Amino acid sequence: MKKILSLMLALVMLLGMTACQSDAPASGDSSVSGEAAAPAGEEKPELQLWALPLGPAETYGPAIQKVLDKYNSEDHSATVKLEVLSWSGFIEQFQTAIAAGTPPDITFATYYDVAKYVAADEAIDLTDIVTKWQEENNPILEDFLPGTLDLGKFGDSYYALPFSTEGKTIYYRASILEDELGFTDLDKEVTWDKLLEICAAVKEKYGEEGMYALGFFTLDMGSTNAMLNLLVSNGASWVKADGSGPAYDDPKVLEVMEFVGKLYENGYFPDGMVSYNQYDLEKLYDSGKLAMVWKSNFSHAKANEEIYNDTKLMGPIVGPSADAPRGNMWMNGAMGFKNAGHEEEVKEFLAWLIDGNSLPILTEGGASMIPLNKSYYEDEFYKTDWMQSQYAKYKDYYVDLSWPAAAPPVATGPIFNQNLLGMPLEALLMGSTDYAGDLAKAQEAMAEVFKEYE
Repeated sequence: MKKILSLMLALVMLLGMTACQSDAPASGDSSVSGEAAAPAGEEKPELQLWALPLGPAETYGPAIQKVLDKYNSEDHSATVKLEVLSWSGFIEQFQTAIAAGTPPDITFATYYDVAKYVAADEAIDLTDIVTKWQEENNPILEDFLPGTLDLGKFGDSYYALPFSTEGKTIYYRASILEDELGFTDLDKEVTWDKLLEICAAVKEKYGEEGMYALGFFTLDMGSTNAMLNLLVSNGASWVKADGSGPAYDDPKVLEVMEFVGKLYENGYFPDGMVSYNQYDLEKLYDSGKLAMVWKSNFSHAKANEEIYNDTKLMGPIVGPSADAPRGNMWMNGAMGFKNAGHEEEVKEFLAWLIDGNSLPILTEGGASMIPLNKSYYEDEFYKTDWMQSQYAKYKDYYVDLSWPAAAPPVATGPIFNQNLLGMPLEALLMGSTDYAGDLAKAQEAMAEVFKEYE
């Protein structure tokens, strides 16, 4: 009971709420429970869908509402009402609702959040949906990107269905790296050595003009994000493959720190980057003072058409110990809350949404997310939208933030929220050269969290 209460108190962070121009075809009968629509004259229950505004207000909410309008106009057992939350105070809003036993019926969450809800017995078991798809040989099962369905599986049951993701790699000013400096094939694999070569060339030609080669932000879990990107580039992870504990004692993680140490010591990072938030980083890039950024998307550059059209993505960054090229992504699943009291209606809606009806949210919402359905990439949007077409090119390289573990451990959320992954990186940016010692401290801190939630 103590662990469950502790987990409930930990449910203060819901990341990855997602919405990123064309209608998807109807999927037919997606009913799981077999429950018929409410009889004539009987009011249908109204399900609550809570979403965070990852896209502009003028496009994000309306895109979700368009999908809900379609569902509500059809013969289903419930209707669905949308509430787009504010970034200000959303944590408290979720925490209060869960503690009061009145959570929303439906939401989209990163898989490590789903793990917490499952452990606290809050999430609806969606195994019925998957079983029905299997019995029907539904093509949707082959349509999901490899491995993404099982990310929502905890134990023998499914608690979230694949919805969307956001890939993270380096984006850069093509006029500088390609036109001025002559680097080619940057849309293919880029080794650490080549990245160091690019950084050196930027500094040599533009350093006196105040331009830096490469940057990432550190505040607001930015260093955790950066560390995930660096780790996966070298075939390393923060978690053991069986999900039983942290993996900062892996020699490949020390190689990551030594590589970042070279970048830091050679002056390739902006001064004071250890105190950068995302806005600081984007402002530097938009002002022409930064050649490359290692983070999620470059939607901020849309404010300047010249910069936006000059921005490209690098292919996967590959370290010396990587056995294959990979990129990091934060994947999101569609899930429901048990205590809301409409389990069968929620399952009916989620089966309908994921089986061919979520595309307009991604293409019309104006956010930076890309689908976990392979067929969606055939939509014209992913061939013509400049930014999204860039990210879509690399979908086969992306692995989830809990890779190589099959699913995120319950300890993931507390570890991420405390920024334990980013501690060694921040120490390095403040001048520490004791890479092994800093990793050992983080390893010990993470191990304590694992022990608390085992």
